[in-house]
Amino acid sequence: MVTNEETTVKVSKWLIGEVEKFVELNLRNKTEFPSKRNFVDKAIIEYLEKRRFNILNV
Repeated sequence: MVTNEETTVKVSKWLIGEVEKFVELNLRNKTEFPSKRNFVDKAIIEYLEKRRFNILNV
């Protein structure tokens, strides 16, 4: 079984509010992103992948 160490990151209230607005605007996103944490995690991973940063080799 693979376990990952997690680091807590503080997110601004503004960003949390913007994520909530975005998810509520599109019902598809509610199932794709079941939580704000999940949304932020996926967004950061996609950003890093677009920048060609291979997160699997860290």
